[in-house]
Amino acid sequence: MSRADTPPETAETPGGPAETTVEPGGTGDRAPHALWTLGLLRSELVTTFRRWRTLALLGVLAAVPVLVGIAVRIETRGGAPAGRGGGQGPAFIAQVTNNGLFLVFTALAATLPFFLPMAVGVVAGDAIAGEANAGTLRYLLVAPAGRTRLLLTKYATTMAFCLVATLVVAVSALTVGALLFPLGDLTTISGTQIDFAEGLGRALLIALVVAASLTGVAALGLFVSALTDSGIAAMATTVGLLITVQILDQIPQLHAIQPYLLPHYWLSFADLMRDPVYWDDLVKNLQLQAVYAAVFGSAAWARFTAKDITA
Repeated sequence: MSRADTPPETAETPGGPAETTVEPGGTGDRAPHALWTLGLLRSELVTTFRRWRTLALLGVLAAVPVLVGIAVRIETRGGAPAGRGGGQGPAFIAQVTNNGLFLVFTALAATLPFFLPMAVGVVAGDAIAGEANAGTLRYLLVAPAGRTRLLLTKYATTMAFCLVATLVVAVSALTVGALLFPLGDLTTISGTQIDFAEGLGRALLIALVVAASLTGVAALGLFVSALTDSGIAAMATTVGLLITVQILDQIPQLHAIQPYLLPHYWLSFADLMRDPVYWDDLVKNLQLQAVYAAVFGSAAWARFTAKDITA
């Protein structure tokens, strides 16, 4: 079922049809069928990934590994050896010339601090506020969707974008790495050798961890989106908050609160390239994202279910 198939309900008045207003808690007269829910999710996914804004964001993300790969290729054209890094974050770039698979790790480390959260913030911030601004939110609510179900659908769509955006970066990096650099067995941060198949598996696992690291950002953006009817304001606020938190995470004097900040453990995915894998920071990262998702998800639900929808 598409949004165009769901007509708005209006109340007849002597002067003509009245403007639709969905009161807090209004969810329709009948319980939504499971197939209707799947249709709503499919509609949300199609609508999100067909937007030019979404395609532009994915295009920018795909371009980052290309630029990084070309820059490394030009820098080492004369055969100069790559420097040896400590293996944390962007230091993976020191190994790109030896194995193109390292470009996947480098690209994810380069995009995670800013590009990926910004893209997710834009999509999440527009999820509800954009519908209200376009005048389509009340049409969705007068259908048998229910506010909770609609909010969960919006969050699921945002998380789908998180996964797709991360995989776009990883696939683009793998393609560029295969074209510009040799592929083969990998040397882990711990100095041990793993074969290419295992390295590819770890690259996929790292991509999944990076996508999971954005669950808190998605919930934050959804909460901000529920506060306003302006999609632009919601997107700008979400991105602004993310930039602010990342600045705070870099100030040494704030070390006491930094372990509780959203992006603090984002680059812990580098520990997946150790042998054996260091799980401590990885687990802390996933736990922290779950807490942020629960807090801001609950706040978004409380706000959305109590909000009068007139647009």
